[in-house]
Amino acid sequence: IDHIEVIRTGAQGFDFLGFPILANVVLKKTGSIKGNVSVEQYSQRHGHFLHPTFIGRMTWGVTDVLELAVTGRNVTPDGGSGYGTRFNYASEHGTITRKDRYIINRHDSGWNVNVSYRQPLWGGNVRVTGLFNESRIQAPIVDDQYYPVISHSPGDEGQFRSNTEFGIQYARPLFGGDAEFNMFRRAATNNSFQSAIFSGLQQVSTTSQYTSETTAHNVYRHKIGTSVNYDGNLDLTLNTQDNTVGLTKGGIPIVLPAASVSLEEKRAEFSNNFTWQVSPALTLEAGLRWEISRLKQTGDSNVTRTLNYPKPRFKASWRADETNTFRLLLTREASQLNFNNFVATIESKVNQVNGGNKSLRPQTYYQGEINWEHTLKGGSLVLTARHQIITDTVDNVAINGVAGLFNSTGNIGGGYLDQVAANVVTPVDFMPGLTVQANVQYTNSSVVDPETHIKRMISGNLIWQGKLALIQDLPEWRTRVGASYVAPFGNNAYRFNEVQQRHSKFPETELYAEYRPVPDWLLRVYVQNVLDTLNIQKRYIWNGARGTSTFNTIEDRRLTYGPTLGFRAQYTFGQ
Repeated sequence: IDHIEVIRTGAQGFDFLGFPILANVVLKKTGSIKGNVSVEQYSQRHGHFLHPTFIGRMTWGVTDVLELAVTGRNVTPDGGSGYGTRFNYASEHGTITRKDRYIINRHDSGWNVNVSYRQPLWGGNVRVTGLFNESRIQAPIVDDQYYPVISHSPGDEGQFRSNTEFGIQYARPLFGGDAEFNMFRRAATNNSFQSAIFSGLQQVSTTSQYTSETTAHNVYRHKIGTSVNYDGNLDLTLNTQDNTVGLTKGGIPIVLPAASVSLEEKRAEFSNNFTWQVSPALTLEAGLRWEISRLKQTGDSNVTRTLNYPKPRFKASWRADETNTFRLLLTREASQLNFNNFVATIESKVNQVNGGNKSLRPQTYYQGEINWEHTLKGGSLVLTARHQIITDTVDNVAINGVAGLFNSTGNIGGGYLDQVAANVVTPVDFMPGLTVQANVQYTNSSVVDPETHIKRMISGNLIWQGKLALIQDLPEWRTRVGASYVAPFGNNAYRFNEVQQRHSKFPETELYAEYRPVPDWLLRVYVQNVLDTLNIQKRYIWNGARGTSTFNTIEDRRLTYGPTLGFRAQYTFGQ
């Protein structure tokens, strides 16, 4: 590595709605072939797996530089395989009405090729990038009911996805400032299927989807005097998606709302942002972003809408002394629409259908945030509190279809969200080489439920989230050991006819040790899920809409994949 550039905003491939920081690692300008090869072996309750992975990288050239990276993977994800149970209850702590055992054996594979070329051009630098990726998922499932009747219900799930990307980036000094011009296009094809048996009938769903994104992202930065910086952006985007969904039950097609839909969004956003270094201790930042978009939907529904959102932003940063910095942020944001919420989606494994909602609007909110950063010896402590006043909250709603009511993603009115977070990274003085990393977040939100008309939390993450990690470096032994603890996590969802609670009963835990006998080799042994995390999904299901129908059943699914013991050997060449 020659040096590392820290780039603020305007990075190709990054969300330009915020102000991301990206670290650009610039390699030494010498032609070379670099890369690594790793082989991993790990064991779980339901089998032993040998998964070779390959990562190769070539860098060639001094002035004109060509880079090529190739990766391949073949894995079984932790949360996608394991043994599970399903119990149905007539009521909370009531009579058991059904008992099942099931096993899922998911397998993921894929490969990726990334190539880029850069050279000086007309007083600046031009960079051309390309990417191709393929991924496959196969997840057979077997569900055996053993009470009150005995039945055998095999199912399957598969997905094939391919992605392509092409981009051109040109940067050069211009009119006393710096200009950057980006053009890129992304496209993805996604074909998937699911099959399962419910009430003796086979249910089969298929999805065929093609999406594309074409974007021109232009940035100009200029320093005004000695204390003011200007950032201007102009972004033009064309997004498209063609989606076709099919569902059959017992061989009979089911009519779904928005099963065949084409979407097109033309979006423009411009922004002006000024940063004023009032004094060495005080920095003020003010700006305005304005987003205008036109959304067109054709197929099973035909709608054209124009959306217009001003998004002002103000930020102040005050360095009180050498160890304490305070920040204030006031902003308005508009969430980006997810095209998948406009079309039907199906989860055959749990017999759920989501209808597409042609009337969905972006969620907007005003946010106020305060932040305190305290510098520790070799680390820092950061406390953050934020409050959001939300308009057009995005959550679950009921929509009418030919086959009756369906759940969908929609807008349910105004609400609010509060969050308090703490993050600390610090070495420990009494134990040289030991670093502690910890974070915790509390979330509270409120919105009026459209079915019961009673206030509740917004569908999403649980109230508490947290993680603790310990890293011990032992340089004299060329070794690093570590441990991590992730508090039980999950999310809640309030569908029109059920309430879902997804969470883990036990925290996620991991222990690992790394050893470098020589610089080219890395040996790692690890144990994941030490406490055997139990993934729980509870569904409180009504016979119809929650506010007007009678209660039906409680479905309790629990999946465990057991601890994972693994070993990985990695060889790096061309250093």
